[in-house]
Amino acid sequence: MALPDNFSEAEHLQDLFRRYANRQVREFFSDLGGEDWEPDIGTTRGSLRHGATHKDDDSLPMTLLRWELFNYVRRLKFDVPMMGIPLMSNDVERKYKPQIFLNFIEDLGDVDAGYAPVTGLVSFRLMDHTSETITPTIAQTYANRIKTNFSVGSGYVWRKGRTMVTYSDWKKGYQLQILCRSESNGRDLIDRVLDIQNDTIDTSKLVIKENQNESAAYPIIPPNDRIYGETRRTPRKRPLADVRFQYAVLHVHGLSNGIPLVDRTSLYPSALAS
Repeated sequence: MALPDNFSEAEHLQDLFRRYANRQVREFFSDLGGEDWEPDIGTTRGSLRHGATHKDDDSLPMTLLRWELFNYVRRLKFDVPMMGIPLMSNDVERKYKPQIFLNFIEDLGDVDAGYAPVTGLVSFRLMDHTSETITPTIAQTYANRIKTNFSVGSGYVWRKGRTMVTYSDWKKGYQLQILCRSESNGRDLIDRVLDIQNDTIDTSKLVIKENQNESAAYPIIPPNDRIYGETRRTPRKRPLADVRFQYAVLHVHGLSNGIPLVDRTSLYPSALAS
């Protein structure tokens, strides 16, 4: 059968793409409803679903932008930080132990012009468990404690700075390095992390490190340097920023994807505690 006289390659392609893409969008956001879902941008996931859904009158640039948005959101579900297998001999007992990641990011309204949001990541291993012994019930217990310690209200804020507070207790799965504004800030965050496993701080394992000339070592505005043929601003070192808790993920060796425990972003509807 010949193509009709008024056939448009662009419209035909967009129509095929719209049907294919919208089916994926509906499946990804199926927790909000099916094909009869009424657009509601009052929630994060509702706003994202509406933005990613292709419309009949979309221009080609709009079609591409919606698809780019959907792919970005979809990647977030699987872009879970993973800790590589330790290589040092004294790490043998920690190898393959389940690991929890706590993710933080700076509020967009606080981001300095010309810079990306400051992020924060804290992780620790569950030394009392293995891939075989950890269960959804145990994961739920950790999720509930993380929610209490980090997700209540508007979310816990980690005040990142230049002081390095470290806490090392390898037998219990901790090797924490916390950049903060003061010792008290660092101890508060470490105390909340340890409380997830009902542990308390052992001050013999707590170390505070401060640079004697912070302004020179970590300038607020970093210098320029010649990079890849152009003069560019070098990355900031230990920027001062408040980063807010976003989500927590459990990584179990043998599972291809992390298990969302707690989520404040609404991007992980399967999180055990939100």
